Amino acid sequence: MAVPATVMTTTAFTSSRKPLLLRLSTLVGLWGLLALFGIAAGYQDALASLERWDSQGWFLTFSAQLMLIGLLILPWLQWRFEPAEGQSFYTVFYHRNGVNALTLLAVVIANGLFWLILLLWAKLFEMVDITLFNKIFFDSGWFFAVVTGAISALTVILTQHQAKRMAAIQNLLTLLASWLLPLLSLLTLSFIVVLPFVGLERLSHQLSAAGLLNCLALMSLFLVVIVFGPERNVQRYPSGLRYLIYVSILVLPLYALLASWALWLRVDQYGWTPERLYAVLITCITLVWTIGYCVSLLFNRHDPFRLQDKVVPGVFLLMLIFLILLRTPLLDVWKISVNDQMSRYQSGKITAEQVSLYLFSQAGKRGQQALQTLQQDEKFMATPQRRQELNMLLAPRGKMDSAVTQAQLKDNVDVMPADVHPDAQLWVAIGKEQYLSMACLRSKEECLLVSQDLNHDGQPEWVLYQFTQGTAVIYRHTAQGWTMAGESRKFPKSLTKDELLNALGQNKVLTVKKEWDDLSIFGERLKVDYYDTGER
Repeated sequence: MAVPATVMTTTAFTSSRKPLLLRLSTLVGLWGLLALFGIAAGYQDALASLERWDSQGWFLTFSAQLMLIGLLILPWLQWRFEPAEGQSFYTVFYHRNGVNALTLLAVVIANGLFWLILLLWAKLFEMVDITLFNKIFFDSGWFFAVVTGAISALTVILTQHQAKRMAAIQNLLTLLASWLLPLLSLLTLSFIVVLPFVGLERLSHQLSAAGLLNCLALMSLFLVVIVFGPERNVQRYPSGLRYLIYVSILVLPLYALLASWALWLRVDQYGWTPERLYAVLITCITLVWTIGYCVSLLFNRHDPFRLQDKVVPGVFLLMLIFLILLRTPLLDVWKISVNDQMSRYQSGKITAEQVSLYLFSQAGKRGQQALQTLQQDEKFMATPQRRQELNMLLAPRGKMDSAVTQAQLKDNVDVMPADVHPDAQLWVAIGKEQYLSMACLRSKEECLLVSQDLNHDGQPEWVLYQFTQGTAVIYRHTAQGWTMAGESRKFPKSLTKDELLNALGQNKVLTVKKEWDDLSIFGERLKVDYYDTGER
């Protein structure tokens, strides 16, 4: 939260001439808004049951949304606290958004370069066995928050005092956008002309169709906003290019409608997910924006972008509303997705195999409740593989984070031949493979440990068969103890523990010499991994 809060406060209040009490009350209101987002996130319980790498992704998304909220709020705050004499609201809104975007870019570059220097600093001293700097820079959360906030604030203040340079950069970017807009308009018209000849059927088979269509439409809209600013210099281009741009804008609603259709197909087939809900919100913004521009072009021919000063702020306000709702229970994307998946399964629209347990595992408290409901469903738990996966997801984190003990494995894993007893170190090696060993604790029918000489050296290896996943893991003894030597994931279909015991009793579990050999160059063996050669 350090970066968005710092950027918002230093940008909006440092140079304002408004009374101090008004600025402080507004600042308290902003921090209250951030606190409400934090409370809403806690209510959603999005971090429950997430692994460390998943929680980092959640925090990254959360901070990005806060940053966007800050950027969308800023122009209104700046208009309120630093009104420009003789300029309309949209002129100020346009220029402020441009400066704020460049300021954010400068903040990102400054932080990136600063942390790159700190990384180089830490690595250089690590070369001489001094790890103090690495611990300070990268192992202490307070250092990251304080330093990033300070660098961001200094960068914002610096950019605020470089108004002429920022304006020059804006002019350069506007020039680049004016070159790119005709090319993008040509692409827009070319695709929409070709589409009727190839048919919509091909779009329905593309997973990224809605994303690509929305991306093209939004890129066109942003370039139009940049090129045709408040001055509305519609004579910037020759008449041919100008009408090409106008026609491309008129067909942009078709892209939004096609994206809506593609999304509806996916939702109807597979139900709601957080990504599809985000895509729907983006499509709504694209549709509103494109329709607003079309209305302006069709009904104001002499001033085609006369309504731009109402359409663009309105669209930005809609974005702000959506972003705020996403951090409240009113638009909880995980809750909507979990409820939809459960209702589709319970109504018979999807089978047990089509239920996304991964989605539930990422949905926090709501997902855990759905998993517990499925655990009581006899039909869902009928398949051993689903039962194991569900039980693994519901296992307490502390139990998953610790190695399985020797006593637990001995009580749950049968050994063949029965008169051969594995040593303690083998059980320790098996217990370290948590996912495999935890599966063996579900039932005595899950695993079987078999002693067999696989390399014909007179010293038997051990093979741990796990029937739900259809895997066989081979352990061999070395100078360092028991280690994993290999594995196979090509079980005969529906092989059970009883069938394997029967095969062992009939001496039908044999070793097979591989058909394809390795190479040897001057007596040094060159191991070869073959492909598409059948069983080896």
